Amino acid sequence: MPETPLRGNEFGRSRRQLLALSGGLLAAVLARRAAAQTFTADSISQAAQEARREVGRLSLRADRLLRDVAADGAEHDARAVRRFRSEQAPLARELAAIFNTRVSEDDWLLVVPVRQLDLVLAMRPLVIRIAPTAAEVEAMLQQRLVQIEPLVGDTADDVLLTMVMEILHLKRRVGIFEELRNDVVLAAALRDASAAVKARHYGLAALELERVMQAMVSPKIVTAVGDDSGENAQRALYKVLIVRFVPFVGWSYFIAMLLATIYYNRETIALLR
Repeated sequence: MPETPLRGNEFGRSRRQLLALSGGLLAAVLARRAAAQTFTADSISQAAQEARREVGRLSLRADRLLRDVAADGAEHDARAVRRFRSEQAPLARELAAIFNTRVSEDDWLLVVPVRQLDLVLAMRPLVIRIAPTAAEVEAMLQQRLVQIEPLVGDTADDVLLTMVMEILHLKRRVGIFEELRNDVVLAAALRDASAAVKARHYGLAALELERVMQAMVSPKIVTAVGDDSGENAQRALYKVLIVRFVPFVGWSYFIAMLLATIYYNRETIALLR
């Protein structure tokens, strides 16, 4: 028996029903995808949430340490060195305890602030553990502050660059040293930082030293370090940042240490132009 053709209004109604069904299916698929891409309190482990809060609290302590070290520098630079040495130990140990006993390594990336994410992602090709072990922290706490012996003809900028390189475990080879001191961005930051140090404007110096360190960990500089000294030098550079928790608390702790090192070398720096 031949099929009865659909009349106009029946055809229109069937087409609308088909479109409605298709639209409903598409909406359901999109809703599932959106749900899969949305972070909720339940999608991040409780341990990671607690770690983020604790690291945030310790980040504020690192900020206070930097402010105190900068404030003491103008008149009490020796006291500032002692303050840094005494206060860095509990700060570093508490941070190490969080990452080594309280939160899974799988969740560490969730604790990294957005500002430091590029730095952490740059480390990943070298397969570096982005938080130090307790043993690495204890070894760091036993290290003396770097003491600089300037070379003939060194300027204050040169001494500051040498200090940064030694802290980052980079050897002062002629080729890489010249390449770094001639880098436009790094040279400008070094010039402004050393000027602030010589003027004893240590709050400003702290800001300029962060510029120096941002330049030192830029892809251009890290690549130059690798080309000169190999992958182990890149790893050494990153490990120094990791052991002072730059990936998680930012630059405050590291810059406080760098300021303390400058105070420790204050007589040498004062003699340089």
